[in-house]
Amino acid sequence: MSSRKEQIFTVLKKSVEPISAADIAEKLGLERSNVSRHLSELFKENEIERIEGRPVLYVVKETKKMTENLNLISFDHLVGKDESLKLSIQQAKAAMLYPPRGLHTILFGESGTGKSLFAECMYEFGLSSESMKKDAPFISFNCADYAQTPQLLFSHIFGVKKGAFTGADVDSPGLIAKADGGILFLDEIHRLPPEGQEMLFTFIDKGTYRPLGESSKTYSASVQIIGATTESTDIFLATFNRRIPMSITLPSLDKRTLDERFEIITLFLTQEAGRLNNKIVVDRDVILAFMLYSTEGNIGQVKRDLKLICAKAFLHYRTNETDHLSVGVNDLPLQVQKGLLKIKDLGDRIDSFFESTVTSLSFKPGSNQVVWTQDKTQEMDVYSTIDDQVSSLSKVELEEIDLEELIEKNLNQYFEVYVNELARNDIHKELIDPKIWHLTEELYNIAEEKLARRFNERTRFTFSMHLQSTIERIQNDKMIVHPDLNGVRKKYLKEFQVAIELSSLIEKEFNIDVPFDEIGFITMFLTLDISDELEKQEDKVTVLLLMHGKSTASSMLEAVQDLLDVESGVAFNMPLTMEVTTMYEQVKNYVQTNREDLASGVLILTDMGSLNSFSHMLMKETGVTTKTISMVSTLVVLEAVRMASVGRSLKEIYQNIQLSFETAVHAQFKEITTLKKAVVVTCFTGEGVANKLAERIKPVLESDEITIIQMQFLEKMAFRNRMDELMDTYEIKAIVGTVDINYQNIPFFSAYDIFKDDHLTKLRQLVYKEISVKELSQSLDGAIKSVSSLYGLLDEVKGITEKIETELSLVLEPGVDMGILLHIAFLIDSLLTGKHQRVFNELQGFKKNYRYEMDIVKVNILSLEKKYQVTVSSDEIAYITEMYLKNKI
Repeated sequence: MSSRKEQIFTVLKKSVEPISAADIAEKLGLERSNVSRHLSELFKENEIERIEGRPVLYVVKETKKMTENLNLISFDHLVGKDESLKLSIQQAKAAMLYPPRGLHTILFGESGTGKSLFAECMYEFGLSSESMKKDAPFISFNCADYAQTPQLLFSHIFGVKKGAFTGADVDSPGLIAKADGGILFLDEIHRLPPEGQEMLFTFIDKGTYRPLGESSKTYSASVQIIGATTESTDIFLATFNRRIPMSITLPSLDKRTLDERFEIITLFLTQEAGRLNNKIVVDRDVILAFMLYSTEGNIGQVKRDLKLICAKAFLHYRTNETDHLSVGVNDLPLQVQKGLLKIKDLGDRIDSFFESTVTSLSFKPGSNQVVWTQDKTQEMDVYSTIDDQVSSLSKVELEEIDLEELIEKNLNQYFEVYVNELARNDIHKELIDPKIWHLTEELYNIAEEKLARRFNERTRFTFSMHLQSTIERIQNDKMIVHPDLNGVRKKYLKEFQVAIELSSLIEKEFNIDVPFDEIGFITMFLTLDISDELEKQEDKVTVLLLMHGKSTASSMLEAVQDLLDVESGVAFNMPLTMEVTTMYEQVKNYVQTNREDLASGVLILTDMGSLNSFSHMLMKETGVTTKTISMVSTLVVLEAVRMASVGRSLKEIYQNIQLSFETAVHAQFKEITTLKKAVVVTCFTGEGVANKLAERIKPVLESDEITIIQMQFLEKMAFRNRMDELMDTYEIKAIVGTVDINYQNIPFFSAYDIFKDDHLTKLRQLVYKEISVKELSQSLDGAIKSVSSLYGLLDEVKGITEKIETELSLVLEPGVDMGILLHIAFLIDSLLTGKHQRVFNELQGFKKNYRYEMDIVKVNILSLEKKYQVTVSSDEIAYITEMYLKNKI
C-alpha cells in the first residue's frame, strides 16, 4: 500500500463516524480528486465500505462483515446450481477436495460467463470444507496486465531479486509467495508466454521456484493454481496442459434457461437496491426484455446493461428528488428493447414468471446479497460519479449539463471526435504554456523510443493542448471518469505501461497526482497518430418526404425540385395497402445505407398518422439525428428543401419552418419571447482557456445586457445540442473559443484573434449593433416627406433587412445594416417622388451568378412594393444584393 493510501486508511481507522473524501482531503491537506482515487482503490480491495448518500461516506470494513460476506460467496448461491452449472460445480468441488492440496484447474468460457466469480466460489468451498485453512489467502492476478513485458509478468508471479533488471531496486516477493497455503487465480492465463508456462509447470511439478534474478537458491510454496481463459487448450503448450488435470467449462448465456436469466436479472436488481439503499420499481416489460434480448457479452453484458439503466434511474431520482428509482421500457438501450420482439415465443410461459395483474416489480434494500470481490460491475462506480456531479452543481447548472450523456457516451467515438477537433484547433503555439510544450516534446521522445514508432508534429501539438487542460483540471480538483479504463488497459497494455511512466514525469514536473482515469486518456493518445488532412466538409441536411398514396410524395417533391432547380430530397410513397412496418423498414434501410452521408441529420416531412412516429425509432436504431414535421403542405416542403440545399442546420430549418408556417403546424410551436443577448466562450474544459477569454472580453461588454456563457467543447454534436438548448433562452451574438465553430452563421472569434484589439472592437460592435427606429426617425425628420409615417417605413424596412440577412445565411459587418436600411428607405422615397433610377453594370451576368440571392431580396421587398404601390427594378435589387454580399463577415 502506498504511503498516501496508508495515510488515508489511517484517518479512516481513527474516525469514529463515516467520513467523506472532502473531509479526509482537508485533514491531510491533499487534493480531493487524489483522495477519491485512493478511496476507490481501497474499496475495490475490500478494505473499506462506501455508504451511498450526499455526500458519499466511507468507513473501514469490519472483519466480521468480511467473514459474513465471504460466507455468502458459495456455490449454493450461484444461479443455475441445480441446472446448467450442476456439472461444473461437481467438478469444482472434486478439484478442491482432492488430496493432499486439491487439483490445479483451468476454467474455460466466453467473456462474461462468470469465471472469476466461479473461482472465488471454489475458494469459499475450500474454506468451508476445511480442505484449506481458514486464513488461506486468495490472490488474483490478470496475466494480460503485463503480457507485453514478460520480465515484469514473471517478476509479479515469481518475485524478483534486486538488480535482476533495470528498475528492480529491491527484493520483492511474488504472488506465489503471497498465495502460499491458498489459491493463486491467474485470469487470462493464456497470455502467459511459453517460457512463463514452463516456469509455472516446473513449480507445479516440484513445488519450488526461483525469483527472477535468483541463481543460487530455490523457494518452496504450497499453492493451488486456478487459471481462467476464453481460449481453447490448443493455445497452451502440451506439457502445460498435462499438468492441469482439471478443466471446467462454464456455459454461455444462450445455453442457460429462461428461469436462470430471470434469476440473474432479479438478483442483480436486488443488489443494486441494497447498494443504493433505496427501492427500485421496474416495469414488467423491462424484465422480459432483459430475459429475451441477444447479447454477445453473456452475463457480464447483462450486468453492464442493467447497471446503465439503474444509473439512468438514479440520475432521475437525484435530479428530480423522487422517493424511489423507476425503470421503464423507454429507459432501455435499443438492443435490449428488441428483446420484446420475442415475447410471442414465450406464449403461456410468461405466466410462470408474472401473475397476469402484475405490471411492475419492486426491489427493496435489506435482503441478504451475494457479494463477490471479483465482480466487475462493482468497479462500474457510476453512482458516485453522478452523485458528485449533482452535489456540486446548482439547479440551474444541472439543467445545463447532460449527465446521461456522461454515462452513455461511446468512448471511442467521443475520443476520435475530441482528437479531431483538437487537431483542427487554431490556437497558435505561443498560446500554449512553454513549459507544457517542452514537456510534451520530452514525453513523446520517450514514447517514440519505448513504442518504436514516430509521432508527427500535429499529434504532439494536439496532445499538448489536451495536457494543458488535464493539468488545469487536476489543479482545480476536477475529476474526469474514463468510461472504459479496464478495457483500454487490457487492449493497449504496452501503451498503458508507457503512459504510467509518462504520468510520473508529469507528476514530478507539476507536483500533482495523475489519476488512473487520466492515464487511460494518455494511453489512447499513444495509440494514434493524427494526419495533416482536415476533416471533409460536412454534408447537408437530408429531407425525407413520407406521404400516403401511390405517388403523393414523389409528385410533391418533383414540383418543389422543379421550382427550386435542385435535386435535394427523397420521396417515399405509401400506398394505402402497404403495412406501416414495411414503410418503416424501407425508410430505415435508406438511412442505414446512407448513414455516412447523413451526419448533418434528417428532416422527415409527413402528412399524417403513424408516419409521425418514425423519427424516434430511427434515431434509436441508426444513431442519425432526426426531426419530424407533420401535416405538411407544398409550401412547407418547398421551404425545407430550399434551406437544406443551401446548407442550413437541422435545428435551424426545423425552427424556421415552425416560425414561418405557424398556422399549418400550430401544435408544434412554442411561444416566442424576447431573448437576452449572450456571448458563448468555449474551450475543451469550459475552464482554463475559457476563463482567460471571458476575462478578455468582459471589460468591453455590459454585464447587465450581455450574458457570458462558458462552455465545454469535448465533442461537436454534444456542443451543438447544448447550443440548441441555449438558443431557446438566449440570442447568441457571437462565439469565442479555441475550436473553429461554424454554427448557424453565428460570428466566431478565435482565441488567437480575440487578443487583437481590432477584433475585440469588432466583437463589441457586433454585439451591440442595434438600430433604434425611434431615434432614426427623429434624425431623418424632414428628409423623407413622401410617406405618411416615417417611423412605420423605417420599422418595416428594419424587419426586412434583418430577414434578408438571416435568409442569406450571412452576418454583416457592424454598421452596414444601418446603411442598407437607409438605402432602402431613401429608395422608396425616390420611387414615390419619381426620381431617376440607377442602372446596374453587367446586370445579366450578376443575375446569372446570384439568382438565388436576388430572389431572396426581391421576395422580401414585395411587401414594400405592395404597401407603397411602387416597383423596385432588377437593377436596384442587384445593388441591394451586392451590398449584402460585399459586406458580410
